[in-house]
Parts: sequence; structure tokens; C-alpha cells
Amino acid sequence: MLDVHGLRKVYEGSGRRTEAVRDLTFSVEAGELVCLVGPSGCGKTTLLKCVGGLLAPTAGEVRLAGRRVEGPPPGMAFVFQEYGRSLFPWMRVGQNVELPLKQKKLGRERRRELVADALESVGLADAAGAYPWQLSGGMQQRVAIARALAYEPEVLLMDEPFAAVDAQTRADLEDLVRRLWRERGITILFVTHDIDEAVYLGERVIVLSASPTVVQEQLKVDLPAERDQVHTRVSPRFAELRTRVYEQIQAAKRGGAGKAVQ
Repeated sequence: MLDVHGLRKVYEGSGRRTEAVRDLTFSVEAGELVCLVGPSGCGKTTLLKCVGGLLAPTAGEVRLAGRRVEGPPPGMAFVFQEYGRSLFPWMRVGQNVELPLKQKKLGRERRRELVADALESVGLADAAGAYPWQLSGGMQQRVAIARALAYEPEVLLMDEPFAAVDAQTRADLEDLVRRLWRERGITILFVTHDIDEAVYLGERVIVLSASPTVVQEQLKVDLPAERDQVHTRVSPRFAELRTRVYEQIQAAKRGGAGKAVQ
């Protein structure tokens, strides 16, 4: 479903050229939930923006279902970390969720159906008339997820979406993502800096090196499909996988940091 080949991104400014992503190649199968994790500042968000067509790569390419990504593709949705900046505070929840659907030129009734279904899926069926600022942080991020779901994407990109919420809310949202992934069969590429979250959520974890970024390791998560916060996280296999990812990230940190290129 998603192919990243030889991706490289160099930022230029003030007479310097900084290589953020060096040579990234990986694939995500249709219906797979893959987590990307790596050292702080390694270029995870840069990578995700290139995948989503929000940044043009310096070299390499991204393909969605065989089609080259040269701008935000119609089959992809993005959930950002800062839900407070991605929702319009002057628009009600239902209007926020509906907004991208107007680009699809759908009829009003069909848009209403998709909005209602998405809000019900994230547990906010009664919140359509509220404003985002009237909701908690966790509920606002649920609205952002509902907006993405209503768009009916083939691929969902999530950029550290739970970094700004408390631990209990984060656990609830992790379980929400797993449930939606199973129910809807969406392909998800999930960026996080949290090792435990990556192992808990993913069917596969891609560990990135320090910047300039390359793939350090790809790890299959062979935990049961049915996971819960209490039992999964205390299982011996979860501890083994978490330790492996942690070791790889520490190795990545020792491997070097970002630098200017000539």
C-alpha cells in the first residue's frame, strides 16, 4: 500500500544545508499498523510530512498504492500532534469533522452520515454541536481522529497524536486506535517517541537512527492481536520487545547526530 524508497530530505537556509533524512526505504502492507520510533530529533515528523505529500523530498520517492506521491493524495489522512491547532475553534465539532468532505463534492446527506458514523466510532456521538474548546484535550484529539475517519482514507498517518494528553487518556486513545484499525482495516503509519506505545500498538516497529535518518531495524511485534493495557504490558514477550527497541534506540543515539553537509 505504501512504499518509501531512497527518501532523502535536506533543509537549506542561512548558507547551510542540513541533512535530516538520508536514505530511507521501507514498505507498509495494506491493512498493516506500523509504528515509527527513534531518538528525539531524528526526523520522524519530516519523514511523515514527506510521506503525506506536505514536504517535497530532496531525493527518492513515496508511492501510495503504486501512485507516486507529489502532494497530499486523496487516499490519505493525517492526524497531527497539536490537536488544538488542527481544529478550528470557531467551528462546531460536527463542522470540523465535515470540512474535508466538502473537497470530495459529496452530497449533504452523505456528509452527515459520514460525520455521525465517525463521531460515534470515537465515542463522541453527542458532541457534534459543541465547540472544540468546550472539550477536554483527549476529546479534542478524538475529534481530530473522527475527522480523519470520515474522510475514508486508505492510509492514516499519525504524528505523535497522544504526546500532549495525560497517561490515562493516552491509554484509552491507544486502545481506540487498535479498535478502529481492526474494525475498518485502515493502513496506519504511527509516529511516536514512546517505546512502550510503539510496541503496544504496532504489528511492526521500524526503529530509526539518529539524524540524518536511516532505518536502524525493523521488528515484527508478535504479541496477540487482542491486547489490553493491564495484561499485555506485563507479559514477558512485551518486556522482551520493549527491551530490544530500547537497545536499538540507544545504539542509534551512539551512532551520531545531525550534521551539515557540503
